[in-house]
Amino acid sequence: MLGYFKGDDFNGGSVAPVQGQSNNLDANSVHQKSAQNAITPDSPGSWKSYRAVPVVTEARAFTEEEADALTEVEKQERMKRKASKKAYEKLEKISNHGTVINRHHEKYRRNEARNERRMQGYKNTSAKYLHGLRPEYAKLGQGLEKAAQAADQAISQLAAQL
Repeated sequence: MLGYFKGDDFNGGSVAPVQGQSNNLDANSVHQKSAQNAITPDSPGSWKSYRAVPVVTEARAFTEEEADALTEVEKQERMKRKASKKAYEKLEKISNHGTVINRHHEKYRRNEARNERRMQGYKNTSAKYLHGLRPEYAKLGQGLEKAAQAADQAISQLAAQL
């Protein structure tokens, strides 16, 4: 993890999308499920229900042993109910924490994109400024060439007088 923050993975990448093209911003890319079995309208999960005992479909008499066994099953189901309530509440909290983490990451992503755009803009402004200096440098070069030519002519004239 420390290698990540040291910048070992900085490869720079290619040119920023200055022609306005976009990649990976279509709905299928943006709205990928966070997990293969994530609950969505298209993937609502299983509709199976939990049952501790089968449904008694018609009236019947129970024996004393069956009643005692059902008492024991009821105790176990009460413990399972309490444990399940606790577990589902913890799962909800864990899911909420994950959601907040993702919210912060997306906020960070937007900030990074905004800063990348700013950096590209700053570089673009500098490049335009440097392009603006090119004619001035060309004038400097012409002035230097004229001075060199004038010096060469003066030297030639002196040499011709000797």
